[in-house]
Amino acid sequence: MSNKVYTDLLALLGVGGAHPGGLELTKTILLKESLDDKKLLEIGCGTGQTSLFLHGMNVDITPIDNHPLMITKANHRFTEQQANIKALQMDIEKTEFVESTFDFILSESVLSFTDTVKTLPELHRLLKEDGVLLAFEMTKKDSMQHELEDRMKQFYNMPNIFSKMEWKEALEQGGFKKVEITPLAIGELEPSEPDINPTEIIEEKYFEVMHQHEKLTYESQKHIELSVIRAQR
Repeated sequence: MSNKVYTDLLALLGVGGAHPGGLELTKTILLKESLDDKKLLEIGCGTGQTSLFLHGMNVDITPIDNHPLMITKANHRFTEQQANIKALQMDIEKTEFVESTFDFILSESVLSFTDTVKTLPELHRLLKEDGVLLAFEMTKKDSMQHELEDRMKQFYNMPNIFSKMEWKEALEQGGFKKVEITPLAIGELEPSEPDINPTEIIEEKYFEVMHQHEKLTYESQKHIELSVIRAQR
C-alpha cells in the first residue's frame, strides 16, 4: 500500500484539510502574518478550502496540487463560490514558476510526503528575498519506535519522518534562515469540523485503506506532534 492510494482516498473523499486542528488552526496562524499586498503560493491545495479563505482576505493566492481530482474539486469549489482563482496541477518538486515569484508559501501536511532534498530548494527558489515559508508538518518524538516509523513510511510512501531538529537541518540545507518550529500537542488541539466533498462512487478497497490509516493514526498519536514551521528565505 502506498501514498498514491492514500492520496487517491483523500481526493475521492474530497477532504478539505487533513492536518489536526483543520482550517481553524490554519486561520489562527495565518491571521498572525501580514499578508496585505503579498503574493502567496499554496502547495498541495487539495480541494481549495484554505485558498478560498485566503481569497476572501483579498490575498493574491495561487493554489497548486499534483492530484488531478483534487484540482477538479478545488476549481469546482471556486466556481461555486464565484471566486476568481484557479488551481493549477503542478509537481512541487519542480514547478513551472520563475524564481523569486512569491512573498509567501503555505504548505499544510504536504512536505513530509515529498523528497525534501528537491522540494525545499525549489520553494527557496520561488520565494522573494526575505519571503516566508509557513508549513504545518508532522514531527516525531524521541519515543517513536523504528518499527512503527518504518510501517508509517511504507504505508504513506514517506521518504522520512523528521524530528524538529531534522526539519530545522533540512530547511537550513535547503537555503532557509530564521527557522522557527513550534510543536503543538495533537491531543490538545480542538477537533475540527470535517470538510468533505466525496465522489459519488468509491471502490471498496479504499475503505480498507481508511481502516489502515485510522489504525496507524491511533498507534502513532503518542509519538508524533504537529509542528508549525516558519522559515525565511
